[in-house]
Amino acid sequence: MTNQHKISWQAPEYRHYEKNAGWYVTLVSIVILIMAFFIVQKDVFAAVTTGLLGILVVIFSRQKPETVEMELDHKRVKVGNIEVPYKQIKHFWVVHNEKHKTVNLETTTLVNNMLILELEHLDPEHVRMFLSQYLPEHEETEPTMVQRITHWFKF
Repeated sequence: MTNQHKISWQAPEYRHYEKNAGWYVTLVSIVILIMAFFIVQKDVFAAVTTGLLGILVVIFSRQKPETVEMELDHKRVKVGNIEVPYKQIKHFWVVHNEKHKTVNLETTTLVNNMLILELEHLDPEHVRMFLSQYLPEHEETEPTMVQRITHWFKF
């Protein structure tokens, strides 16, 4: 839904990439090689930690994102139950290319200072024009390093 005072839509919390058996075989192979290296180095703690991290990566890679309600209005960004007032946002930029269609917001918080909203079927230019009324636009129009890495690793 769109009007001059707010934009709202539903989108997944994050972009999900389907993983095939080859992805998991590669991950397990890399984890086993790293664990073997640590065992040869007699660092059992690092080997066990690597194994546990590998298990966590598998668990998280299988999780599917929930669809959440997102909303931009004249004073805040709302993602599900989380509300971020514009005064806590430094700037925004829209990424629109063949791999990404998001609006990225950098906040003033120390932890989790990036908020990335999937735009789904929204017109990125419309979102950019709307937000530019309330927030400074960053010169950047590229995905963040994390976005590029997660896309490359299909995570």
